[in-house]
Amino acid sequence: MPSVYRWVFDDQAGTTYTVPVNPNKMSKIKAARAITTKVTTAVSGQALFWEGQRPPQQFTFAGTLLDKDHYDALDFWVYNTGRITITDHFLRVLYVVLQDFDAQPKRSQGFYWRHDYQVTGWCYDVDSTNAVLGPSA
Repeated sequence: MPSVYRWVFDDQAGTTYTVPVNPNKMSKIKAARAITTKVTTAVSGQALFWEGQRPPQQFTFAGTLLDKDHYDALDFWVYNTGRITITDHFLRVLYVVLQDFDAQPKRSQGFYWRHDYQVTGWCYDVDSTNAVLGPSA
């Protein structure tokens, strides 16, 4: 079992990209449950609950990139693709639409293309079937 799983972007049409450096920040990927309630006029005053499909969750991931290939790849996957999957470092498959890529150049000895970046998008489903189990599992 590898010590680090790299993020893999997949357009489901045969094109994949494995990042050389995983992001080091990631926001929430699952939306809150969509629940509607209504109080009844029954003697017990029971509340009724209806649950709908979860809405897409806006999310971000961020990190550092060190070379032009990584910069160009993130730019491509955000602005030139539609719905894609991202397999993260826990082997969860995220079904996403990426929306924006913001890269800020940083000074660095030996890494001319070093940037701190943030990608925003929408996650509309998460498949945790093959997720990595923790050490105590």
